[in-house]
Amino acid sequence: MESIEQINLIGLNNYFRELNNIYKNNKLPNKIILSGKKGIGKSVLSFHFVNFILSANEENKYDITNNKINNYNRSYSLILNNTHPNFFYIKKKIDKKSIEISKIRELKNFVNKSSFNNNLKIVMIDDSEFLSNESGNSLLKLIEEPNSNVQFILIRDNSKYILETIKSRCIEFNIILEKKYNEEIVDNYFKKKIFYKIPNSFLNNFMTPLNFINLINICNEYEIAINEINPNLFIKYILNKKIYNSKFFNINDIRVFIELLLFKEYKKKKNSTLLDNRLKLLKKLSDTIYFNLDLEPFFIELDLILLNEK
Repeated sequence: MESIEQINLIGLNNYFRELNNIYKNNKLPNKIILSGKKGIGKSVLSFHFVNFILSANEENKYDITNNKINNYNRSYSLILNNTHPNFFYIKKKIDKKSIEISKIRELKNFVNKSSFNNNLKIVMIDDSEFLSNESGNSLLKLIEEPNSNVQFILIRDNSKYILETIKSRCIEFNIILEKKYNEEIVDNYFKKKIFYKIPNSFLNNFMTPLNFINLINICNEYEIAINEINPNLFIKYILNKKIYNSKFFNINDIRVFIELLLFKEYKKKKNSTLLDNRLKLLKKLSDTIYFNLDLEPFFIELDLILLNEK
């Protein structure tokens, strides 16, 4: 399920109200960044805010009382089908290292066209930390142009670098999700009670709702008993079953599982070598992702360094 399909906003309602109040008072800057940890729902928050704005004069408009998008709302249907005349969405493609310059060229055409019904046009850029120098500089020219009828919303993983030239021209909102909402978000995503099955070894501050969702999806796909696994065993599954080649697998989740393993082992052994291993493994993982290398050697090394440590 994509972020646009999540019609319920959970855990970030206060941020929605803040944005809503600023917008209603005509004080919302036309270039903002929603910044926070990957997988906490920043995109969901953005889509809800966008729907609130675009559906204001439509039937079945945004349900502000319950922070819910109406399934029968026209703007929601148009955005879902990528056909809304006043909305433009950019997100890094899975098989690409960065947001392509071609998308910014398309965006330029959108910005320069007349607005439908003279309404506000909204540009939403997810994964903005993946703007390359070329695409970022091209975007910079657009956001520097005085255009009061275009709202830019950038979404950023705050653990990654974003071009300073872009960041300095936007107002940044720091988004934090309280841990207590993880269960409700995950259960809402799967439309059933399932979070309670996740073992305690996975329940700590490293994990976000997206990490839990990816974990459950993999367990469901490969018929792994989720209530019987731990981070050590789960990484064994990833290696032995070659799950890293699955469409359900997100390589960035491995960062979290490495942290879980090291935290558990360090508490038990108080061994500083584990900290050195952490840096080594995370550097290896970053290189593997950046250079689009074969994942299997990384997992074999992970197995040798971490999982077989005595």
